[in-house]
Amino acid sequence: MSATSEGTDQNRAVERLIALSRNAHQGVDLDDPADYWYRLGQRNAYAHAVGLTLSNSVDDVAFTVADRITGALSDGIHELSALTMAASGRTPGDPTPNSLTWTGPQAFKAAYGHLPGIDRDYGMRWGERREQRISLRRTATASEGLLYAYDPTWDEHAVISTHAPADAVESTFTKAVEVDVHMTVPQFAELFAGQLLARSSAIERHPSRGVEL
Repeated sequence: MSATSEGTDQNRAVERLIALSRNAHQGVDLDDPADYWYRLGQRNAYAHAVGLTLSNSVDDVAFTVADRITGALSDGIHELSALTMAASGRTPGDPTPNSLTWTGPQAFKAAYGHLPGIDRDYGMRWGERREQRISLRRTATASEGLLYAYDPTWDEHAVISTHAPADAVESTFTKAVEVDVHMTVPQFAELFAGQLLARSSAIERHPSRGVEL
């Protein structure tokens, strides 16, 4: 099975589990204590299953993911895409890995040309043709920046994150090279989302320490 199909299967499983967690939450009967605790237990179990799936069975990270889902549900968020984003720890402005949009140079410059910084390139070998480039644009003093990919064949750009932490990008690159030095941009974006998840969980566990991934 390819990395792409494995990622797709995982995404489907996560979506189904989040939907089950949401449905259990919406089905809670406040007037029936037995049903209330039963449904809440279902909701939490499905949310924890999402965490275990996204974190490769790392318990403390899984609990963090579950808390994000149940917290979002308690806040009245029931839309699946919003719950999925809450689970992964991505910011609202970031695209999901499977919805990256490729744009031409003029559109890219109009949207992001004002952002300051120098591009740090992570190789021009990504994708099926092994020629796409992945770069992080940030200033020397910034801890995060614009993470994007460039396709020279079509002269197009795809933004992975507008506020990508540099340490998460570095750890994503290291893991990507270990897995596949020519992985596709969506696969890199999925791996990056996982690093964000691990990073945010580490911050929540040790807020006074630096983050090492």
